[in-house]
Amino acid sequence: MDYNIDMQNHKRRRITFVIVLAELLVCQSALGADTGDLSVAVYEVGSLVPQPCRAWVSVGKERLFNPNTKSCTPYTKDCSFSCNGYFVITIPTGTATIHIERGKEYRPVDKEVTVETDQTTYVKITLERWINMSREGWYSADMHCHFGLDNPTVLKQLALADDINLEPILTLWNHQQTDTTDDAWPNWPTGSSFSASGQYIITLRNQEIERIGGDAFESVGALLMFGLKRPIKMPQGNGLYPCDAVLARMARETSPDCVIDADKPIWGENVVGVALGLFDSVQVCHNHYHRESTLLMGWGMAGAIAEDEPEDWGANELFHRTNQTYYRFLNCGFELAVTGGSAMGVMPVPLGYSRTYAKLDGSLTEANYLKAIRAGRTFATSGPILILTANDLNCGERIQYRTGRSKPIQIKAELRSIQPIDSLELIANGEVIEKIDLQNRTASPVLEETLILTYPPKRSGWIAARAIFKSPGGRLRLAHTSPVYITVDGKPTVSKADAQYMIRWIDRLLDVSEKPGRYSNETEKTDVQAIYKKARQKYAAIAWMAEQICQDG
Repeated sequence: MDYNIDMQNHKRRRITFVIVLAELLVCQSALGADTGDLSVAVYEVGSLVPQPCRAWVSVGKERLFNPNTKSCTPYTKDCSFSCNGYFVITIPTGTATIHIERGKEYRPVDKEVTVETDQTTYVKITLERWINMSREGWYSADMHCHFGLDNPTVLKQLALADDINLEPILTLWNHQQTDTTDDAWPNWPTGSSFSASGQYIITLRNQEIERIGGDAFESVGALLMFGLKRPIKMPQGNGLYPCDAVLARMARETSPDCVIDADKPIWGENVVGVALGLFDSVQVCHNHYHRESTLLMGWGMAGAIAEDEPEDWGANELFHRTNQTYYRFLNCGFELAVTGGSAMGVMPVPLGYSRTYAKLDGSLTEANYLKAIRAGRTFATSGPILILTANDLNCGERIQYRTGRSKPIQIKAELRSIQPIDSLELIANGEVIEKIDLQNRTASPVLEETLILTYPPKRSGWIAARAIFKSPGGRLRLAHTSPVYITVDGKPTVSKADAQYMIRWIDRLLDVSEKPGRYSNETEKTDVQAIYKKARQKYAAIAWMAEQICQDG
């Protein structure tokens, strides 16, 4: 499928190309006159069956990823390929390094080999699983995927090779299909989902409507919708009308059990959709996080709003704005689960580089997974495993606390990782309340740390855990849990400061809505502004309530 979309996004695609070009330069063919073949078979410890995986072969500083084996699926943007557990690849004579990986729960392998001219070198590689999350009731998903839509064989291979239990393909992405009637919605012989194996399923009735770009606050957003009974009609010509809140409400009305994800929290209109209660989740581990680099701020995202807010956090600005904006939404009393997604097919990362884990009630099904996200039983990660409980309750649960009567809350964050971690932190109402510095710790063979805190809350709010680490390129990454919510003395979670922050954000949107040519006519502009003002009233009510109960933060 051609994933190029309308001209409104052409500039953004060009920027993406320039940014990731440096990442792709190492993928040039290193083939010279003298070559030999590598024949590689990959197994899991204790198994005699080849293990699907992702691979590449490094020769010097170059990565080769186009094997001779037809069943393999090269992914040029990541300079890698997925396979069914075996492959043959022709490479230059001499020393090379085979890289094999399989998602987050297996240890990656780098094996050095020597290849002789016109000879075949046979290599067996064994993968070791260091953790099995499905045995603990947690299942992985990549909540942003554009790759392999027209090929069920490729989709099955990706789920297995990148170890993604739920692979919800975005069947519709803007104007990829002009026909968005019910007849065009996926109706494969197996229905709206199919299985790659007993623990891996692919779902098809998912859609993204993306309208981003321009100066700060000018984007509408990237609306991700999962488990739709019917598609949502894309605005004509990829226009900016109607606003995302209207489309999200349509999805909720036609598909009550769907999950609506805001993608990054800082898209322009997300402040509106959150206020109107239309989002279930946001991606704190999102598709701008790559193996080495992080894409820059911009693209129409919301920028600095508060007077005391940094205008520029440097290379990790997007990381900090993503987290801080999410915390502000929570501080206003909105319950949003964390998710992770990679946008394979668009971005230079494999399926599940950033992923979601959800704790399911019952077996792995699309319905159970979406239910777990709506309930907030999730954590998102670009690497480590992180579990949060409070009074033995999982994330997404609510604790009723009475001042002077209830015992302090027992919080526990459990970290497991095979990579270096900078810190393990507990966050309450947007502030770090406890932290363990792990920069001098190594994974030998697994870095395991438990942070336990006895916490007497002073006001209603939330608690979450995060583990911060750095990518090989030095950019900040994390694992982040959804919150446990706390109601103190029956009072709501409200924050005057954060509500006022959101009011200023909406005021910026109202200013943008007055720009000539943004809408086709005055009626469209009036309709959008009415929805903005309704959301503004929600935040004004939150600020008023915070003032009445003297609760702020």
